[in-house]
Amino acid sequence: MEPKVTIVCITYNQEKYIKDAIESFLQQKTSFPFEVIISDDCSTDNTAGIIKEYAQKYPNLIKPIFREENLGVMKNFIDTLSQVKTKYAIVNEGDDYFSDENKLQIQYDFLEKNPQYSACFHPVKIIYENSTATEIFPEKKLMKSQKEISFAQLLQRNYVQTNSIMYRWRFGEENIKDFISPDILPGDWYVHLLHAQCGNIAYLDKVMSVYRKHNEGIWWGSNHNPEALHLKHGAKEIYFFYKVYKDLSSCDENYLNNVFLPSVKNLVKILYKYRKFDILKSIETNAPEIFDLLGNEMFQVEQTEQRKLKKYRKLFNIFLLFSIVEFIIIVLVLLVLYFFL
Repeated sequence: MEPKVTIVCITYNQEKYIKDAIESFLQQKTSFPFEVIISDDCSTDNTAGIIKEYAQKYPNLIKPIFREENLGVMKNFIDTLSQVKTKYAIVNEGDDYFSDENKLQIQYDFLEKNPQYSACFHPVKIIYENSTATEIFPEKKLMKSQKEISFAQLLQRNYVQTNSIMYRWRFGEENIKDFISPDILPGDWYVHLLHAQCGNIAYLDKVMSVYRKHNEGIWWGSNHNPEALHLKHGAKEIYFFYKVYKDLSSCDENYLNNVFLPSVKNLVKILYKYRKFDILKSIETNAPEIFDLLGNEMFQVEQTEQRKLKKYRKLFNIFLLFSIVEFIIIVLVLLVLYFFL
């Protein structure tokens, strides 16, 4: 029988975690066949070696891809997604895992019985490395009594953690590479939106997977140091909001005013604050329409940061002047002492 579900797993230097992910796939109890495509992005640790061991042991289940050069997370992500040929798909990154052995069966059965939905998702447990702290996402108060989310709701915020969602894969006849750019982040939110265009996403109120937060993860620092995170990924985040506005929302005014402008203005403000003018110049060169959309918002950011810059320069000049005067006085005192003592 042909597989009905594909689990897409991308990895890079995750030798500490990849076994947990693969074992959680192997423990799934299903009435249908499924496959696992694991794509390692040229890891420098033993991640690839661990994947090879499992692929040799379960050749009919695990289909490994070993990159010959490092593509980067988004290129690896998109290219691996383009390999999906099954009716349904799930993405589980190499540092996360399933916590319920019936997860695949529950989500598969739901989508089979409810063809009006483009996908279904559930809450996940968030765990932190070197900490006993845990969270559930999304929180119950966020979902309230909702049983589904619409495309319009998903435009406003991302309710869906990556390995919680099973897609009714819409790219059977099309290539996902034609729909998503490798220059954006977060990629999973964009894929959620691509599917939500085809129908609402159902919510199943049962925790069935784990999202692990650790300092090697892409979004590590989102809680305690978001500015550092935005400095690292700011340009790709800006491109994300622009692509959603232009290609997915059809230039929706509500999205522009309520999501795009406040989000991008904040990102631009952080890039200005830390004087990342090369990044800003690159964005202006590659996509000038982004700054055109910001309009007065962009002008206000520039004016605010320019005022701060002038203030810092003024303080620096005052400090420099005092330092020069102090140096001259010291030299004069030394000369007086030299000639008169």
